[in-house]
Order: sequence, then structure tokens, then C-alpha cells
Amino acid sequence: MGEKHQLDSDGVGEVWKMMTVRRGVPATVRRTIGVLSPVVGGFYFGAVIAGVARAARGVGHRVVAVQTYPAGLDRERYPDESVLDTPVALGAVDGLVVIGKALSPERLAAVREWGVPVVLISEDPAHPDDPVVVPDNVGGVRAAVEHLIWHGHTAIGFLGNLGQRDMRERFAAYRTTLAEHGIESDDSWWYEASDNQEQGGADAAGRMLQAGTPTTAVIAATDRNAVGFQRALRSHGLVLPRDQAVVAFDHADSGARVSPRLSTVDAHFGRVGEHAVGLLLARMRGDDVAPGEHRVPSSLVVRESCGCTEITSPVMSPGSSPGGVADVEDTQGTDLLRRLADTAFAGPAGSAVSRRAGPDAREAWWRAVEEPVDVAAERGVSPAPAALGRLSDLTAALQPHPEALEQMVQVLRTVESRRVESLGEARAANAPAVRRAVTDVLLAVTKGCTRAMLARSGQLERTIVDQYEVDMDLLRGDGASPRALGWLPRGVRGHACLGLWVGSDRAPGDREMEIVGVHDTSGTLSRLVGVRTTASQFPPAALTRAGTVGSNELTFVVPVTFGGSDWGLLAIDGTVETRATQPRDRFNHWAALLAVALDQERLLGSLREQRKALEQAAARERALADTVRESEERYALASMAAHDGTWDWDVSAGTVYYSPRWKQTLGYAEDVIGDQPSEWLERVHPADRDELSAAIAAQLAGCGTPLELEHRVRTQSGDYRWMMCRAVTVLDDAGCPARLVGTLVDVTERKEAEIALQRDALHDPETGLVNRLLFLDRLGAALLRCRRSAGYDCAIALVRVVDGGTSRDDDHAPDVHREVVRQLRRPLREGDTTARTGEDDFAILVDDVGTGGMPDRLTELLERLRREIGPRISIGVLQSIRGMRDVNEVLREADIVLLRGQTRVDPRNTAVR
Repeated sequence: MGEKHQLDSDGVGEVWKMMTVRRGVPATVRRTIGVLSPVVGGFYFGAVIAGVARAARGVGHRVVAVQTYPAGLDRERYPDESVLDTPVALGAVDGLVVIGKALSPERLAAVREWGVPVVLISEDPAHPDDPVVVPDNVGGVRAAVEHLIWHGHTAIGFLGNLGQRDMRERFAAYRTTLAEHGIESDDSWWYEASDNQEQGGADAAGRMLQAGTPTTAVIAATDRNAVGFQRALRSHGLVLPRDQAVVAFDHADSGARVSPRLSTVDAHFGRVGEHAVGLLLARMRGDDVAPGEHRVPSSLVVRESCGCTEITSPVMSPGSSPGGVADVEDTQGTDLLRRLADTAFAGPAGSAVSRRAGPDAREAWWRAVEEPVDVAAERGVSPAPAALGRLSDLTAALQPHPEALEQMVQVLRTVESRRVESLGEARAANAPAVRRAVTDVLLAVTKGCTRAMLARSGQLERTIVDQYEVDMDLLRGDGASPRALGWLPRGVRGHACLGLWVGSDRAPGDREMEIVGVHDTSGTLSRLVGVRTTASQFPPAALTRAGTVGSNELTFVVPVTFGGSDWGLLAIDGTVETRATQPRDRFNHWAALLAVALDQERLLGSLREQRKALEQAAARERALADTVRESEERYALASMAAHDGTWDWDVSAGTVYYSPRWKQTLGYAEDVIGDQPSEWLERVHPADRDELSAAIAAQLAGCGTPLELEHRVRTQSGDYRWMMCRAVTVLDDAGCPARLVGTLVDVTERKEAEIALQRDALHDPETGLVNRLLFLDRLGAALLRCRRSAGYDCAIALVRVVDGGTSRDDDHAPDVHREVVRQLRRPLREGDTTARTGEDDFAILVDDVGTGGMPDRLTELLERLRREIGPRISIGVLQSIRGMRDVNEVLREADIVLLRGQTRVDPRNTAVR
């Protein structure tokens, strides 16, 4: 290989690496031929690749077939163009065959810059110098149209999807042939298909029926279109070919399985591949190869769908030649045998005939048929068993088409008739020997066709068995890593290796990959494991060189993809599938399953790591739980000893956990209290509820100090008890309050003692009335307010217990004091104050009397005192305190008024100022 250099591909914007190829290398040097194909199996792609492999192996070269579409595509929904964005194998091959739609136009143009000789198959050239090999679409469609015209049809339609080059050529040839026969095609005769598959044909049948069936016959662009078309018409009650004759294109085995069997054009896709290799080898030698199209002849295969009543050889079919019959000068039937050998077989398969590529193997077959008949005609002897056995082997190896045996019977009976007629009188006695020889030949070819059919069945059975093994090994997921390729079936004798992309970058270009697994019974490829290479150098030369010269196997390279996963490339030796209707072969399926298995392995690895992390976290959680449990036990014991009731408020959930001790503190059973905040807040004393709510809100707002508040809570008995609430705020990772955790302790006894002490400090302990200290404080406040407000004033009354100027029994004194206290305890109005200011003195401060003089409530109180007690008390009243300097002046003035009242003759009169 020459020196590498770079090219910036227009429209792609990426760097592709280029290599030059040595020209003029002797033909004896073993080379590697690369094939880029959308998929690597099926009657079309598989047959083309098989033809490439036959021609390359015939001259001792290797073949590497690269699938450019991802594995695991959804049913028949192929992308519009290849998604391959890496130059897979371009540096590992010496020449390249590119099958239609394998690469986008941009990629195809970039491939040429690698310096690798290229031959295209059914693809629009990226350069004027590119040779393009195509089946004879024009000749095949012309034969099909003329055959339908021979049947008397003039309203002949066309069914197909024109997305590919071959389909467009077939449609153009259809219209041209009609015009040559004086038939003008109508637009209503064109039935567009959504794809090249059965569903596309079924959709086109629906359009034809909606249009009123304007045609009597149809040319289908593909066999699969025709199969779907026929099924749809029959499901609607049409009788074929009476109501609609059909001729298709491709000669797939599926056409022989429908009813009526499908007449079709055999494009000989294998020969297309063989011809492409011939052109490529010429370019690799440095020979001049004409650019443009190189066509491979097609032939018409007549069955029942066109209107014929029996299977005939293409050379004997009506409409296959201008005269409609075989060459009349072929008196011995030799030409019939040559043409039969040319059209009745899919191509040689297996090592038995691998060195006889194409025409040589077919020539050996027709000579093996003709020789026993010639010997019988000349000498009147029967064919040797060895010769018949060899004929049977050749027949099976050439893979006869489904209708081949019927064609052979017809042709051989024609040969028999002609040979008997040509014996003459001298050899007329050999006629029975000729008939016996033809019968023996027919038995031999029948055995060959049967053996081919059985071999096909055995191959399908082996494929199913292999597929089952692969499915079980890859989907089981509990054995060795799928990277090691130990899941490959036991029947796989070839070599294989798996290369996975390095890194997660999926940018276009020559991506790096690492070989992670090999399959090699000899062990010579094990050294490749761990080697890093690039997509352009994959598969490695050590793998392609390990194949046996002359073997019928080639190396396939399939993307290991499924869904959105793209793992790398799988290279594996094997034989190509050429007879399946579906283009997906087993290697495509294995690659898709391998991608699933690798996804599963990665997922299981991730799950194992997660499980390990979870186990470690669980161990930490258990240790923490043990610590918390011990802490909770200690706290519970301490809480029980301290008679604390704990609570935990989950702010986000809006629920509160109340401990059993919390509920017991209020006298409630375990199931009476729920987990809502209202269970607590609605039992708080109305006078304390706002203060508690404000304190909780402050905590949730981020107050930095812990909550500590005494409030009253209603117990189960309906009484209120004083509780001390202490709580702290727990923040989440974002620094927001997540929980409030605290305790509730019954402090009723202490609180009542505090209240009693406060009451005793400001109230007279004997009477419970306000004492002198508190009275003077309130009187001072009233004086201050009088100075500030012109409309405010207070009245004050002094009551003194006296004996009324006569001696009195000391036992009566306590009764007078108690009666005065009883009268003064009756409420006047909120804001008024009654106090004991001395041993025998009592005072009344009447708040906010305004300017109306002594208020009625005071008058009524004093009247009751005089009425109930009489002369034993003396009363002095100040109706206003305005103008007074201080409380001492107020009390002094009130005392003066009281003393004046005592000097009166009738002490029941109240002194008022």
C-alpha cells in the first residue's frame, strides 16, 4: 500500500483517509475483493455476492462482503440510503464492488479517493469513468411485454416503485416496448407501489381495483411486488390469469410457491456479480475498462401466471424469439440442452464445483446429459452407472430452480424425439436404447433435483438449529461474555472476530476499534485479541488470509447494531444465502442479537455495580439504623423518665408523628390521635393559638433560635393543661426547612405556681383584689393619659371600713371586710380597677369617664355598698383626676374628700368632689 493522505469530502465535511493501490500486480498474487452491499443475503444481494465469490475464488482471490445497513432493521423498512459513515474495510481490500444503494452518493464519491479500483452494480456512477454492471432490464422487460402481447393483451400495465435505478430502467423499457408495438400506454395503467416488497404490490392492487381494473395484464418490477399483487387480487375474487395476467422480474423462489406460479424474468444476478469481478480484476491489473453500462443478458421463465398452461424452457417459450419457436436446425437438441443448462440453475455451489466458475460447470452438465444419449444412439448401450451418478451430482451442485425439473423433462423428451428421428435405417434398432438412456438421464437429473431440494431443507434445518443455539446462548445472559464469541454454533467451522468501537464518539470518519474476541479452532488468531485497529483495516488480514484457498466460504462484515445501539463490527466466515426471499441472512440476525446481548451485559454490569453500591449503602443504613435504634431506645427511656412527649413534623408531607408519650400526656389513646397538624393545633387554647402559629411560622421562615413556648392544650377530659413546647428546625440539602422536631412537656403545676406567685405579687393575698402597688401603677398610667388626651378622664373612689362612731364588736369586723370585698369583686367594666390599698382601705379606679361626671356604674356600686353595709364604711369620690400632678396628690385629695364625709352628721352620705 502507498502513502496515506487526507481528503475533505464536499457535502460531508469530514476527513477520509486515502490509500493508493499497487497496479500491475501479477494475477498469481492472492488479492482481496471487497463487496459493499446493503445486506448480505437473499435472492438478489445474496445471489450477486455469490457470483462475486464464485468468480474471485475461481482465480484464487478472497472476498470480504460488508453490510452497510444496520442489523436489526424493522421488518422490511429499509432506510432511503445507507447509514454507514465509516470507511469499513476500504484499507483491507484491493478492489471494490459496490451494489446499488449500499452507499450514499457522497460516500460513494469519497470511496474513489481511497485509490481502490471500483466497479458498480446497478448504481448511478459517481464518476464518468466508473463501469456499471446491470442486468439486462431492457431485454428482459421487452421479452415479458412481447410474451403478453403474444397472448393477445394490449392493455398492459406496470407495477413498481421507481426509487432504484433498475426499476426505472424496467419502467422505461416497458413503455418503449409498448410504443414499438403501436400501443400507447395510458397513465391509468401505471400502478405505483410503496416499496419493492409484497405489501407494495398489495397496495398497488387496491389502486387498480379502485380505478376499475383498466388493464388485462401487468408487468411487475419485482417478484415480491407480483406475489403481493396476486394475493390481493385473489382475495377480491379475481381469477388469475383470466382476469389479470402477471409477469414479474427477479426469478425468486417465492414466485414458484404462489398460485398461479409466477412467470418472471431471470436477471441472472449471480452472473452480474461474476461479470463485475471480471471488470474489477481487469482494472486491478491496469487494463483499460470501458466506462458506462455493462449489461448481463436476462431470460424469460414462463409459468402459469402469464396464461401459459405448462412450464416450458425459456428457449421454447412463446414470445422468446422472433419466430416464437426453437432453432429448427438443431436436429439433435444440443442447442436446447445448452440453453437449458444456461437458465435452469441458480449457479454452482460447494467445493465440488467451486473451481468451475459459471459457464464451465454448466457446460459439464449438458455434456453429461448428452453423452449417454449419444452413446446409446451410436452403440445401443445403456448409460454407465458412474456417468449417471456424476450427472446427479452435477445437477444437485448447480442448484436447480424450482421449475427446472419440469423444463428438463420437456427438453429431454424433445431431445429423445429428435435423436430417434435422426437415427436413420442403419441405426433404427438403437431407438429403444435411446429411449432407455433418456429415461435413465431423467431419473439421474430427478435424483439431483431431489437431492438439491433435500440439501436445501437440511440447510434450513441446520440454520434453525444454529439459530436456536445462538438465541439461547446470547439471550440467557448468565454465561461467558458474548464478546468472546463462545456463543457461535458448533457447526461454524470458519473464523470470526469481533471489533468494538473505542470510545463513545460517533462522529463520521475512520473510527478506532478494538478486537475483543475471536473464533478460531486452530488458535492462530488468539493473538488478535486486544489489538486496536481502524474501521478501514477491518477485518484484519490475519483473518482473511486464514481461509482455505478454493473454499466456498467468504468473509462477512456485519454491523453489530440494534435500535439505538452501535457496538462495532462482526467479521465471520461462511457461505452466502442466495435462495431466501427475505434478504436478511443468519449473520445479520446474529449481529442484531449480539448487540442486544451486549446491551444486556452492559445493563447487567451496571445493575451489579448498583447492587454492590446498594449493598454497601444497605450495610451503612443497617449500621446507622442500629445506631439510631440504640439512640431511640436511650431517648425513649430518657423521655419516659422525663415525661416528655416527642413529635416530628414533616413539612413537605404535611404530617406529624406524635409519640405514644405525647398522646398519653393529653390523656388520649394511641388510635385517637392521627398524623395531621390539626390534631395538635385545634386543641390549643384559643388565647394561645395565634402565638403558637406565629412561633411555628417563624421557625419555618428560617428563625435561627429554637422554638420554646408555653401554651395551653385541651386534654381528653376537656380541661386545659399548660405545656412547654421545645423544637428545632431540620434543613434539607438546599437549606430549606424540611422537618420540625420537638417535645411537649406538661408544666401545669409549675405554671400554676408561677401564676400564683405573680398574682400574690400584684394582688392582696387575703382578698384577691389588686394590691396598692399595682393600683398606683394603673393610676399613674391614667394620669399620663389625661395629660396626653383632652377627652380622657378617670374617677376614683375610696372606701374605708369604720365603726360609725359607736363601739362595735370585733367579731363583726371581718364580716364587714368580706362584704366590701364581695361587692368590689363584681365586675364594673373592662379597664376599671378595684384594689385594697390598706388594712381597712379600698379604692376603685373607674377608667375613661369622659366629661359627663361620675359614671352610673360607680354610682350603682356605691349605692349597693351603703345599702348592704351602711354606716360601717365611709366613701370619698373624686369625679376627675385632671390637673393632678401625681398619684400621691390624687390619693391625698381622695382621702380629704373621704374625711370630710366622715364629719357629716349622716355618714351614709357620700362625699363627692
